[in-house]
Amino acid sequence: MAVGGELPDDLITDVLRRLPRRSQAASRCVCRAWRDLVDARRLLRADLLPRSVGGIFMNYCALYSPEFLCRPTTTGASISGDLEFIPGFSEVVDHCNGLLLCTETSGGHGYVANPATQRWARLPPPPDHDASPYQIKCLVYDPAVSPHYEVFSIPSVMTQSE
Repeated sequence: MAVGGELPDDLITDVLRRLPRRSQAASRCVCRAWRDLVDARRLLRADLLPRSVGGIFMNYCALYSPEFLCRPTTTGASISGDLEFIPGFSEVVDHCNGLLLCTETSGGHGYVANPATQRWARLPPPPDHDASPYQIKCLVYDPAVSPHYEVFSIPSVMTQSE
């Protein structure tokens, strides 16, 4: 059965194939039939398609540790909110596109962790001139642009009020 009612699927596929990738991705949102057509004909790279959210980490100031909120799954493929796989885990400082920036209170080592794969990497120590206790650490990661992440340490200026 044709997606457009009157037009055959092959013709609609040929039109969609000529669109820029961003427009092809947007066409998936028109209706289920178009989404299925784009996916079935593999018009877009599967790794760049939107994915459903497995859950979110909430790092609320009144909680001792971050909480992982998710819906129960019947497929068995779920992400655990248990971050015990990270050595020296203390708190989640920042997060970006599924990665977590974590620190430990004793020693101050930093880690970048992926709860979906339970893989982690220890960050190198900051340079001596960045030893200020008032640092804001930020994680930047966009898997659509690069498989690599960046961690920034930004000095926070404390001001005195008069």
